[in-house]
Amino acid sequence: MAEKLSIEPDTFVVDVQWPSASEAGGNNALDSSLARLEIKAGQSVLTSFQTDEGLKNTYLTVPAYYLVEWLAQNWWSFLYEPRKDDRSDADSEFRSRHWMGIPRNGFALPDLMFAPSGETMEIVSRQSYLRFARLSFTEAGNAIVRTRDVRDQFSNFIEAVLAHMSAQGIKASEAHTAWKKVVDTSSDDEPYCRLIGSMGLSPYVEHPTIDEVLEGIADQVSGSILTDLCDAATLSSFVRAAEFTKRISEALEMSSSIELEPLLKTRKPEDNARQAYEWGYNAASEARMALGIPHDKPDGRREFFRDLGFDPKTSSDIGSPVSNIFPIQGAVSRTHRKIKLALSSGTDKEFSAARASFLAWLSNDNNSRLVTTARTREQRASRAFGAELLAPAEFLRKRLGRELDVSPFTLDKVSDEIGVASTIVRLQARNNGYRILEAA
Repeated sequence: MAEKLSIEPDTFVVDVQWPSASEAGGNNALDSSLARLEIKAGQSVLTSFQTDEGLKNTYLTVPAYYLVEWLAQNWWSFLYEPRKDDRSDADSEFRSRHWMGIPRNGFALPDLMFAPSGETMEIVSRQSYLRFARLSFTEAGNAIVRTRDVRDQFSNFIEAVLAHMSAQGIKASEAHTAWKKVVDTSSDDEPYCRLIGSMGLSPYVEHPTIDEVLEGIADQVSGSILTDLCDAATLSSFVRAAEFTKRISEALEMSSSIELEPLLKTRKPEDNARQAYEWGYNAASEARMALGIPHDKPDGRREFFRDLGFDPKTSSDIGSPVSNIFPIQGAVSRTHRKIKLALSSGTDKEFSAARASFLAWLSNDNNSRLVTTARTREQRASRAFGAELLAPAEFLRKRLGRELDVSPFTLDKVSDEIGVASTIVRLQARNNGYRILEAA
């Protein structure tokens, strides 16, 4: 399903060395895992620190056991669980599997957040002071790295630490047990592990309800739809989301065909931007050029849909439960140069249809996708594509002028003028540097 990246992400390297001499602290697992650890992403050394006495270094000398145990126990989620949406109420659960502060257990580890996004992963580093360790981590920034590089580097790191521990007689720790389950996972079982992991769960714990639902739907939907489903769903929403996925997939079969030919006159939008939203914006620009739509035309979306030969507002709804927070907004299938579309009720039809068109444009022949809230790279790019198509940035700049402070009232007026949801207009304004003033 994944497209080959045409950008070169940041490099990712984990280096582990062993101190020439170490003092015993009384805990065999910790003593045997004492290591010098350095983590790099691109040009940044994420483990860079300065002590209260002014000593600077890039290698941390800490027991690596807790970090290894945490990685091994959360392996599939750590690598493949994307954020489900932008809501903050689920952040603590996500942080427990992706924030390197969790396995500190009284030892210094940097403030790093690993956010999977499909074939790439974003690493956010923040400066932080650890009072108990009397040191400050000094690196701050964002890196975009390949998921497979993170997997390879941390796999080598875990193997090295566990081998070092085993050589010192520690062979049956919880970390050893957890990692053996990962190593013993066959290539046939890995797709299942990735699906389960993408929902924040461990594939080595029984999930009878989820397994039953997966078995019931796996033969009825494409592999790409199954991946999109698990990327977007949580444990609590999975059963309802799977049932809806089955219904919306059936609706695709009965939908009328839509010509994708107008978009196919230009090349498939390459993933050649560092940020996902840039990819989506660039694709919207290419689509307008291919269809002869001015970049500042506020109703250009109507020409876009007309050229493709359909009106999203007349499409039928597929009823979804709790539609205001439901993770699936639509589905699209592509066969050669035609697509079929089904939309969820309670969603902005034009926005969802634009997003679906982008995902179909990316797809190979005979493929199908879900349009979801997941923060994977392709879903994020599709949101940027849809927002730019509905509320062009060039139009907003002309309409709002040079003053960067803008009132919600003004944006709502623009929303009414062009017939686009205010949430999309506000999103576009923020993404293009405007500051939305607080309502009086």
